[in-house]
Amino acid sequence: MTTARILTVKRVQSGWRIAAIITAVFWLASLAWSLTTTPLYRASTKFLVYPNANLTSSRDVVSSLDTLDKRTISSTYADILDSNRVYQETVKRLKLDPAELSQVNVHSEVQANTNILVLHVEGPDPKVVTLLANNIGQNGISYIKSIYQVFDIAYLDLAVEPKEPFQPRPLLDGLIAAGIGLLVGLVAVIARELIRSPLETMRERSITDKQSLAYTRKHALHTLGEDLLKSPEEPLAFGVIQLYGLEELAEGLPEGIAATIYRTVVDKLHAMLRGDDLVARWDRLSFSVLLSSTPEAPARKTFERLLHTLKAPVEVGSGVAIPLDPVAGLAMRRPDDSLESVTGRACEAVKAARTDPARLVVSL
Repeated sequence: MTTARILTVKRVQSGWRIAAIITAVFWLASLAWSLTTTPLYRASTKFLVYPNANLTSSRDVVSSLDTLDKRTISSTYADILDSNRVYQETVKRLKLDPAELSQVNVHSEVQANTNILVLHVEGPDPKVVTLLANNIGQNGISYIKSIYQVFDIAYLDLAVEPKEPFQPRPLLDGLIAAGIGLLVGLVAVIARELIRSPLETMRERSITDKQSLAYTRKHALHTLGEDLLKSPEEPLAFGVIQLYGLEELAEGLPEGIAATIYRTVVDKLHAMLRGDDLVARWDRLSFSVLLSSTPEAPARKTFERLLHTLKAPVEVGSGVAIPLDPVAGLAMRRPDDSLESVTGRACEAVKAARTDPARLVVSL
């Protein structure tokens, strides 16, 4: 698995973790709210508005029906039903203590495309809200009939004492909160990626050699220095591969052909390495390879395979193949090694490898 794929997988895992945490927070907040909120019950009474039966002519009936279609009468009756005047008179008549009704809420509505009104009374006591709903309705009907003669209003359904509270509903509220949390989490993850992607693209460009698409020497030194500090006892191998066969050709190669050669080399190196191994452009004709957590024997075999795969000439078009003649120097980490000592031994080893039959020198 390449480094890019590993980073992508880690990002996806991190993103889902963030979304899951936010979802859980919303669900827990909903659960806490449900456990600490006083249950509220709702009792509802329905009314029907219709033309008065005492209208004397058919023209009056048609006119009154036309007025009802405009919904002004129904809306007016709804406002009267949940008016403070009707509410206060009902409370007084029922001899209820207003202080105990502080959580009671009264509101009415006109059902869509009908002349049916619904009066809702909500509060913590199911018996009280039922009593209020029916008596507010009765007082509202009496008041309306005393001032309006053309339209009549009557009960359609009396309020029935509710058995279950309409608020809170732990299961439904929890599902809604979790859904909102998931949505917020996904938005947060997407926003994070939208911000991060351009920044990471800029960072990748700053640490990538434009010609070969390998990492830069500066980035290789930075990563090697971090690895040396992380685990002093852990094995580490750092090597330099020089394309000795290009020494006389490099100056005269066109930019496009040179880029093709170097990118082919980098692709071959990546194909033979692990996802967390690092390949960088060391200098004009050399590439460095950092093998983290790798003892001497596996590191030597890895570099032997790298040299073997780079022995094949690189095709640059029109049947032209350019030999690379690679040589490599490998430095194994010592307990007291510094960044300068490791890279220095690797560079000395690659110089010695030019005259070595195996084309590889290992500095232990």
